Amino acid sequence: MIFTDDFSDGASPLWNNARGNWTTSSGVYYASAPNNIPATFSGLPFVLQNFSVDVDINGVADGGIWLRSDPAGTNGVLLVTGGNGWGSGSRGANAGRSLYWHVITQANYNNPPILNQAFNVFTNPGAENVHLRIEVDGNVYSAFVNGATTPTTTLVETNRTYASGHVGLYDFSTQTFDNFLLQIPAGFGPYSLNLGATGAGGAVLSWTTNALGWAPETAGSLTSLAWVTVTNQTPVVGTNFVLAIAATNREQYFRLHKE
Repeated sequence: MIFTDDFSDGASPLWNNARGNWTTSSGVYYASAPNNIPATFSGLPFVLQNFSVDVDINGVADGGIWLRSDPAGTNGVLLVTGGNGWGSGSRGANAGRSLYWHVITQANYNNPPILNQAFNVFTNPGAENVHLRIEVDGNVYSAFVNGATTPTTTLVETNRTYASGHVGLYDFSTQTFDNFLLQIPAGFGPYSLNLGATGAGGAVLSWTTNALGWAPETAGSLTSLAWVTVTNQTPVVGTNFVLAIAATNREQYFRLHKE
């Protein structure tokens, strides 16, 4: 887990509130100025490759989740929840009942292709509460509803338009968001461990955020049988975990080891 927010004390300052004047009320998060041209966007600062998102949506009607977007939420993959003309006033047929995908390029918000639409996923648009899980793995995007183990809709993005990017929320209705959870799956590896110097004579280690389940270890020699796990905090910067190492008067070697 790299980020969670239940909005009980307002929204985390990590949300960028880029478009839509996002706010909280009674422990939920929503755009007070919902729109789709341009699409509303409140995103997180992490640049991710493979990840999963869990979120509760209250009164699902028309909104969604941005996946691998640019920092401003102008381009990326967008999973639409409900949709299908909910905001047009008709609210009939499939309006507010579907799940489908857009691949937004060149900010083509105006009628982008609807991809892999699943119909009649929601039965009571504007009133139904749902739990949504999205898994992104390579060029495969899968959406699961209410704890299902089989995805309701899957997008295999053969063009591989976006290899990494940000996660964000989209709102074009009265629906609201709660209990947001962002996770990175355990990696298989092996992964590269990068070492750089700092101005204070210390060092900084960095490695990809996809390396969940891998931990940095240190020893006094490459042939040592006594590698010790480094337990310092490892914040996320961009697409990497980073770890500051203080300067010492002895040789130190580092490796990533699968836990």
